[in-house]
Amino acid sequence: MKISKILVMFLVSTAALADEQQSITPAAEYFLAQQQKIADIELQLKAFKSQSDAMLAMNTADQTLSLDKNWQIKSYGSVKYKNEQVFRNTQDLDPSRRASTDLERVVLELVYDFTPQWQVELELEYEHGGTGVTLEYDGFEEFGEFENEIEAGGEVVVEKLQVRYQANQYLAVKMGRIFVPVGLGTDLHQPHQYMTTERHWSEATMIPQTWNETGVNVITHWQDFTAQALLTTGLNSEYFRTYQWAATGHQKRFEQVNSDDLALTFRLDYGDVKKDKGIGLSYYTSNTTDNRNNQNNIASDGNLQIFGVNGAWSAGNWLARGQYLFGQLEDSEAITLANKTTPGLKPGNFSQVGSEAESAFVELGYNAQGLLGLSSPLQIFAAFDYANPIKKMANSIATPRFDKQELSVGINYYPIPELVFKVQISEQQYAQENLDNTHSVTLSLGYFFTI
Repeated sequence: MKISKILVMFLVSTAALADEQQSITPAAEYFLAQQQKIADIELQLKAFKSQSDAMLAMNTADQTLSLDKNWQIKSYGSVKYKNEQVFRNTQDLDPSRRASTDLERVVLELVYDFTPQWQVELELEYEHGGTGVTLEYDGFEEFGEFENEIEAGGEVVVEKLQVRYQANQYLAVKMGRIFVPVGLGTDLHQPHQYMTTERHWSEATMIPQTWNETGVNVITHWQDFTAQALLTTGLNSEYFRTYQWAATGHQKRFEQVNSDDLALTFRLDYGDVKKDKGIGLSYYTSNTTDNRNNQNNIASDGNLQIFGVNGAWSAGNWLARGQYLFGQLEDSEAITLANKTTPGLKPGNFSQVGSEAESAFVELGYNAQGLLGLSSPLQIFAAFDYANPIKKMANSIATPRFDKQELSVGINYYPIPELVFKVQISEQQYAQENLDNTHSVTLSLGYFFTI
């Protein structure tokens, strides 16, 4: 009896439980479906997070690669139009007006860091888009003579081929084809680094512009001071000219550079003229006659010394730059005589070589962008250039024919940071009394970039 009661109760309980399960089945199915959807969403979120992490890792790698980039490509160039009054020769007293255009230069610079300490830098300059001519001395002729040789292609100059070793934050060494740091032209020679439409002619009247020689440069830096000491190849007095003094003694015109006379250069800077906040002093000295190809008609040393002071200053919208160069040449009379009697050289170019020479320039600019409400910088400038390559003669009276100065005004407009349009109006004044002032108008376009 008891067993039958227990069996009946078990059957009743089982039936009730079955009824209850049947009543909650739809809700359970809905709940399970929602759980599945949540699980699917979690999987999608996990996949999205994985993709985001991968993209972030790639961006981070790209940024690291950019920061660790061990090479640079730089380039700059300029083209100009000039309308000016010119004298046909040194005897001409009535200037003629001439117009000309010139693709002045296109420069390509490559920089590669082998390590944080070692770097190589190559700078190629394509000048004037014309045909290159080299000057070669032929010593096998009866008396020896100079020969001009036309080279194929455009005139290409390797302005720099230097290896730099950075020992530490205080000491560096440059070696190879390096710049000689005399004058501002070696530091500020890109179109946006001078206000005039052309590089300052006053500097080119005395020394080679962007002066480069083969040698070694030791650089020390301490706080705001930078000192440089260079040992390089020297100039060749065989081609010193009346109206360009030692500038044309640069041996880049020769296929091989004579290195019997070496030069010493010292420079001390406070601040940084490349950032328009600095001042510099320079001194250059070298003998010049042992580098001559024909040494038969001169026995003296021809020692050359050049002193320079230059600086750049900026404050707010104002910017000023300037320099002064003074040079002395020993044995200038003997060099003049020797050059007159060298076969193959035109004597008229060497009627006088100054024992002293000097040059200077000053430029002052104001950025009128805010004043005129412009969207791009517009710099208004005024400039003064002066040069006298025959300031003094050793034993005679110096001609005033090449004692010249120029006053200029103009504008520099930068539609984008890497492009500059320039306009300049100038008046040239001469120390020779029977020469009237002349005038010129120049337009130029320059570009510069680094990648």
